[in-house]
Order: sequence, then C-alpha cells, then structure tokens
Amino acid sequence: MYAPVWRRRATAVYRLTVIVPTRPRFRAAAPPIPLAAVSEADDPVRKTAFRLGLALVFLRFSMLHQIQSMLMHVNLRLLYLVGIPALLGVLAAGGIRRTFRGRPAVYWTAFAVWMVLATPFSSWIGGSASFVLVYLRTNIVMLFVVAGLAVTWRECRQLMYVIGASAVINALAARLFQSEETAAAGRLSLDVGTIANSNDYAAHMLLVIPFLLWIGLSSRWLAVRLAACLGVAYGIFIILDTGSRGGTIGLCAGLLFFLWRGTARQRIALLALGPVALVALLALVPGKTLERIRTITADTRNGDQEAIMSSESRQYLLRKSVLYALEHPLFGVGPGQFASYEGRHNIVVGTHGLWHEAHNSFTQAASECGIPALVFFLAGIVSTWRLLSATCREASRRPDCRDIQTTTFCIMLAMAGFLAAITFLNFAYFFYLPALAGLAIATHHAAREQFRSRAGARGRILAPVLWPNENNRWRNPAAVGTRQPAPCLVPNGTKRAQAMRRLEQRMR
Repeated sequence: MYAPVWRRRATAVYRLTVIVPTRPRFRAAAPPIPLAAVSEADDPVRKTAFRLGLALVFLRFSMLHQIQSMLMHVNLRLLYLVGIPALLGVLAAGGIRRTFRGRPAVYWTAFAVWMVLATPFSSWIGGSASFVLVYLRTNIVMLFVVAGLAVTWRECRQLMYVIGASAVINALAARLFQSEETAAAGRLSLDVGTIANSNDYAAHMLLVIPFLLWIGLSSRWLAVRLAACLGVAYGIFIILDTGSRGGTIGLCAGLLFFLWRGTARQRIALLALGPVALVALLALVPGKTLERIRTITADTRNGDQEAIMSSESRQYLLRKSVLYALEHPLFGVGPGQFASYEGRHNIVVGTHGLWHEAHNSFTQAASECGIPALVFFLAGIVSTWRLLSATCREASRRPDCRDIQTTTFCIMLAMAGFLAAITFLNFAYFFYLPALAGLAIATHHAAREQFRSRAGARGRILAPVLWPNENNRWRNPAAVGTRQPAPCLVPNGTKRAQAMRRLEQRMR
C-alpha cells in the first residue's frame, strides 16, 4: 500500500511516497515467463508423458517389474506399458531438443553411437549386435525420458521423491527376497533381479540412499524426517551386510564428500552422530562379513580365502582389460564380449580363461568398445558432475535457494559413492549414469528459471530506485527536475528510517 509522507523545507513542500507492505498477504508479482516456457510447462502431451516417465523411473530404480515377474511367474511387460508411451511423448513434446540443452547428453549419445560403430569389428558380431540393441532400447533412453520430460522445478522434485521411494522398495527387498545360499556364508544378496549379486546390490543402494536422505532434509514433517533418517541408517547397514569391499569404499567416498561439500550444520551432525551410528551398525554386521571387508587392507595370509581368491582374479582381469584396450584401441574386442574373448584366448583354468567380466566399469568400456568410448564415458560423467556443481554453487550464494542447493548436493553425493563402487563392477552399460545425466540437465535448467524468478521477486521489494537531489532528498531519477512524488521501495517488515539509512549507504 502507499503511505504519503509530507515534509516541509523552506518554502517548498515535498511529498515522499513510500511503499510499505503492512500486511503479510503482500506478494510481489511474478516476473513474466517466456511464451515458450509457458507452452512447455502446460503442454498436456508432455505432462502426460512425464507421469508415465515417473512410473518408468520408479520401475527401473525399484526393480519392481523384476519382483513382479518372480512372484507371478509371468512377465506383465510393465516397462513396455509405461516406457513406450513415455518415449512417444518425448518425441511429440520436443523432448529431444530439451535433452540436448546439456552437454552430458551429447557425450552419452556419442558413447552409444560409438558402441554401434564398434559392433561390426567385434570378435562376435551377433552377440555384440544384440547387446547394443538392448542398451539402446532400455538404458540410454532413460537419458531422454528424464531430461526431455521434466521442465519445472516441481517436476524435478517429483523425480527425487520417486527415486527416494524406490530406495524404500530396495531396502524391503533385502528382507523379503534374501538369498539363503549367500546368507549362510555371511553375505547379503537377493534371489531376484539384475542386482541380485551382493556387490551390485551394494552399488545400487549407494546410489538411491542419498535420495532418501534428500526426503529427510526437505520434508517439513518431523515424522517423515525421522523415518527417512532411519531408512538411511538401514540402507548403510545393508551395504555393510553385503560384505562388498567396493561398496565399503563407495560408502567411505560418500562420507568424505559429505564432509567436503556439506553445510556446517550437516558436518557437525555427521561428526557428532556418525561414530555412534557406525559402532551400532558394526555391532549388527556378522563377523564373517567384517572379516571379508577387512581384507581390503589386511595381510592376505591371514584373510578370508574366498576374498583373497576374488582379489587375485580381479587383479588378473584388470590387467587383461587394460591389455585388450591397448591391443584394440579403436573399437575394442566388441561390446559385451570381454568375457568370451578372455575365455578363448587365455589358459587359466584347465584349457580356457576365467570367462569373467572385467570388474571395472572404466576398463570394461575401453576394452570392449575402444579408447574413444572411454573418452565419451568419462566426458559424460565429468560434464554431469560439473553441471550439478555449478548449480549447487550458484544456489549456495542465494539464501532463498537452499532447496536447490540441497537437491544438487544429494545428487552429487549419490554420484560420489556410486562412481567409487563401480570402479570394481561391470556397470558401464547400465541405465544409472544416463539417468543421472538426464536428472542433472533437468535440474540445471529448472534451477536457472528459479534463480531468475526468485531474484526478480526479491528485486522488486529491495531494489533502490531513488536518486538524491540537491536537498539530499530521495527522488525518482525519472522525476528529477519535476515536482512529481518520488517512490521508494522499502523492504518488507523494515521501519522507514532504517530503510532510508540503508538506501543512503548503498547509494554512497
């Protein structure tokens, strides 16, 4: 509202009109939104496809479609029911264009194209062709579904909630579908899914747990925060219970990143509660599992024999993968063909090799698809990280963008632990990294819109629009030399005198 204030000096009378928001209901008008943005946000085709994309993301991260196939002994093709319409929506609503707004999309697309180019030079063309077709049909498409359909900040938050809910399903699967065979050996694994292996399951949990942490940090409800914190603690216990040494290293990497990029309050909370929680978790982990984890640094002569043999075979496979990458630097031995090529060209067990995968996602890409594929693979990861880091830094400078800072921080936390874990796994062709790249692209552009809108609203409340005249009175620059009243924008909830003093200091 406008409150006119009359001042008399000499023979002239000045009227200073001050905008004083006296009621909490006062809100600054939102800045004008470009027509293209309005059409994208309100496009019914895109909105419908986005809902289907949410269902697809939930199925992929929760592995619920695989659990359904095992329980019902029939595949309902849930991925096809939601995935195909979502992809059609990406094509119809301009999702391809939105996806390539971010540089990670270019690198991951180049990685997929190079896989196709490497197929004719494979040691087994038929096997590589079917392998590449599966990757194009089920994994790389996650990049376009996430980055091409999420436009607004609210939709990015919905993606975070969906992945966090998937973490709850994954945690429940540890109790409902635990493998009895590995449980007898003191390790946790599943009876179902592509992440049934203990090491794969630990890496998957490292990726989804930070999204559950995000729910705890973002929720306004105390009960939800407590439930999310308990879920995070249980997820860490699951990682330790798998006995995965790579998962343990990934967990340590995540903790170090938390201490490095977390806020002061988060660091204090981790340092205060972390040791107590760690002691409690270690007390619940079986002794055999802890003995296996200790072989990371313990003397091999006193360690678990199964763990020692596993370490030796992994070292052998690492050397072979590096050797094959150097022998076939352009196209590798063929996408998905490292195990068969190693088994046919080496004598380790009887008359053949180990017939195992490379157990290193980076050398797996280099040895099977060539060094250019490794370059695209690394470029996709680095560009995704830089995009998230730039958004996080910009949000940290703005007091009204703490939610954006928390979101990008949790995504980077997931990447830190996951990348450390897949250094010891065969995850080069999984959907995780393209999906994270798509989430980084969508989050970055939605956050930029939020930066502009929130800065515009704040600027209309706080911007100094006065100019001192010869009588040291504040006047509108457009009204200098006239007798028009000079408007003054005063911050909400601040007294007039204090506002005027701050404005004078700012103008000086």
